[in-house]
Amino acid sequence: MKTIKYIAFSFVLSSAFLTSCTAGDDNVDTEPPVVILNAPAEGAKLEAGKDIHFDMDLSDNEALGSYNVDIHNNFDGHNHGGGNHTHSLTVLHDDHDHDHDEENEGRTPFRFNRTWDDIYGKKNDHIHHHEIVIDKDAKRGKYHFVVKVVDKAGNQSMVFRNIEIVDPGNGSGHDHDHDHDHNH
Repeated sequence: MKTIKYIAFSFVLSSAFLTSCTAGDDNVDTEPPVVILNAPAEGAKLEAGKDIHFDMDLSDNEALGSYNVDIHNNFDGHNHGGGNHTHSLTVLHDDHDHDHDEENEGRTPFRFNRTWDDIYGKKNDHIHHHEIVIDKDAKRGKYHFVVKVVDKAGNQSMVFRNIEIVDPGNGSGHDHDHDHDHNH
């Protein structure tokens, strides 16, 4: 009888252990963060030598991890297909034709890639800064502005925008009219 009680107790203990392990697996975070990129806008014309108004709202069901901004040229017309938000930018006829501008051909394409982790552990955050400055001698033309947000569990969301770097004085202008500091 003692043996039967021991076997029954062992079975109950094993079942409880296996159930708790299985229940823990059901709580794995597989939901990516939500990203609302407010600025820059799709098709924004950003002036060489100036900062970029960067503004977004983030949220996650568990906890945010970090965000990355990657700006690279789109002189070859590539896109970031798949299920992502891709858009095309139509160059209007009154824009400068940068493909045949000798001065522009001598310029270096602008490239920016940085990751921030000041959102780590938060469920929601509003990001607003002007830390990204376009080189004044950046090659004018079409670029991609890519934001990647990762939560603590490693799930990620990406948002893509087509932007254009233009000569000083030819930009879209500031799309906001509030006072702010340049630190955050």
